[in-house]
Amino acid sequence: MRIATCCSLFFFLMPRPGFAEWHKIDQTENMVMYLDVGNVSLIDSTKRGVRNLVDFNIPQVAHPDGKQITFQSFVREIEVDCNTHQQKTLNLVFFERINASGREVFRADINSTWHTTSRKIDGASLIDLICIPNST
Repeated sequence: MRIATCCSLFFFLMPRPGFAEWHKIDQTENMVMYLDVGNVSLIDSTKRGVRNLVDFNIPQVAHPDGKQITFQSFVREIEVDCNTHQQKTLNLVFFERINASGREVFRADINSTWHTTSRKIDGASLIDLICIPNST
């Protein structure tokens, strides 16, 4: 009984894309980008952690680590620095269908270097969308 309780607790505490509070933040003719606004974490006084979901209208093909994968969405975990307006990707998880559904086809722990992005979403950067609500 104790093992079943521990296993159940572990299952419910595991982060899963299906339980995210996804809000559409951008759209092009090829893809839609969402931000998990309900789960922005405070890492320290200037840094935040968040996930974003990207859905593609048609399946995409990539070759990470020399292996061909076909996917239609991915979830990216990022860390942002609200002071320097930089971000870095911590990991990516690719799924066979939109909304991070279907089979997980590839997972990559990246922990990229910090970089600045110029992409604007309705006049604001992704970093502004993450940092401004948390600074009030």
